[in-house]
Amino acid sequence: MEKGTREQNIKRIINMEDRIVQCKRCPSLTRCIRKPSLGKGDLEPQVLLVFECENQFTSDLDKVIQLRDSVKKNFSTERVYHTFMVRCQPKACASRQNTNCYMTNKLLDKENTCLLNNSMCEGIPVKPSSDEIMNCLPFLLEEIQILKPEYVILFGQRVGEFVLKSYGVFEPIENNKSFTNDDITFLISNEEKRFTSEEAAQLSQLIQVAW
Repeated sequence: MEKGTREQNIKRIINMEDRIVQCKRCPSLTRCIRKPSLGKGDLEPQVLLVFECENQFTSDLDKVIQLRDSVKKNFSTERVYHTFMVRCQPKACASRQNTNCYMTNKLLDKENTCLLNNSMCEGIPVKPSSDEIMNCLPFLLEEIQILKPEYVILFGQRVGEFVLKSYGVFEPIENNKSFTNDDITFLISNEEKRFTSEEAAQLSQLIQVAW
């Protein structure tokens, strides 16, 4: 797919997000999620940031803005977009495990109240399984193809491994290393909670060396 205009990207992203919202590939996840995590930012991005899934860090708007600002400064761009490899955050839930539940609809209401115990959701966020990642990965690959950024920063080893294997890269994944595919440069970094302005500067220097 060729790089589209902003208007074309909007239409393609909206179409993809509609399919994400309706996705039923992981029913055990979607029942306990009010809405999936969707990408945000410039729809003609120069830099695309990929987090593994929603977590305590990405739920903190101030921390995400600080990370994005660090990338903007070091990559000399205002065109940044962030997204997720897994759209529905898996949770460990004692209420669901201890209840013989045959419901197939949502278990959370609009106020995030669990319908099993009539209290606020107490699910503990956990890392997604390999199956959950593989179910969701096609959406991320589609998003990258739609937006066609110059650079994609992959936060964490798991994100790096799953994404790069999808592009035929099977080399060991190391931080501050780059790979290029179809005019897109993929950069590997620490997980977002460990990402620093110094690492942003190192990634920026890495692409300058590649030039």
